[in-house]
Amino acid sequence: MRHFLFEFITGGGLADQALTESLVKEGDIMLQTLLTELSDIEGSEISFTRDSRLSLIKIDAEQFLVENKTEEKLSKLLKKSDVSWLIAPETNDCLARYAELFIKHGKRFIGSSPAAIRITASKWLTNKKLSEAGIKVVETRWLSEAVPESKTGWIIKPDDGVGGEDACLVQDEKKIIETVEANEVKSRVVQPYMDGKHMSMSLLVFEGNIQLLACNKQYIDIKNGLIKLTAIGVNESLSFKDDMLQLAKKIVTAIPGLAGYIGVDLIESEKKLYVVEINPRFTTAYAGIPESISCNVAAKILNTFINNKLPDIDLASAKPVIINI
Repeated sequence: MRHFLFEFITGGGLADQALTESLVKEGDIMLQTLLTELSDIEGSEISFTRDSRLSLIKIDAEQFLVENKTEEKLSKLLKKSDVSWLIAPETNDCLARYAELFIKHGKRFIGSSPAAIRITASKWLTNKKLSEAGIKVVETRWLSEAVPESKTGWIIKPDDGVGGEDACLVQDEKKIIETVEANEVKSRVVQPYMDGKHMSMSLLVFEGNIQLLACNKQYIDIKNGLIKLTAIGVNESLSFKDDMLQLAKKIVTAIPGLAGYIGVDLIESEKKLYVVEINPRFTTAYAGIPESISCNVAAKILNTFINNKLPDIDLASAKPVIINI
């Protein structure tokens, strides 16, 4: 079976822009995990693109160097593959546009529908959809709107940003007003900062059904108002697995079209789970799941899409694994 992988950051998606060390590191963590797992599947032939500014990965796979950003090259590679895997950021409609390209030219695309991606790419729209479904969320408003009440400060971030990208903690409401008056809104949203446990859940979703892969702890560092995810404790939050599974079922019902690996960022406050955002793609936590649950996660995902049936994975024996970022 011929597999084609495209990791946007390391695969040439930014060929015409400067590369950021932190983004390259996270991209390579996910890419190399997926490459390793696919290599362990008997009969796999693997190809992927690589930004020409980065060193080649030592693995038995065909690597295509990319010097200029081009979707034509991707289209040709997709047509030669049996299965296509996509890792890309939601920013500027990137993930949804590539998903459309993969669906158009590939034979079997492992991922969510472009419509579901576009909903979850927007923190504001995700908040609206989930709250309408009765799901607890961290209140999200456009920065140009009235500031939500908060005694602990506010988080300002891009509506379609990835993770903590350009996110900052503001304690003084006057600074928010000054930002708006200076017309520095740029499709940003504002959320009240919530004290609580930062967590995430990793899901395998198919046709509205869910298999919980991991219940994770997020290690967050806040310095001078800047927010950074420093590490992920894969399956360090297993005590919340029942609550997470019930919440996941509600999310998938509220947003049809989610499929494949899905990450959901959460905050636990006063014994309740609040959804912060949804990532309709592989997340960095994926890199620790194979070791944590002692199985080939990519093979489980692939078999789900081929056999139209979710695997049965028991997290009772899962062990914690730390992924440093």
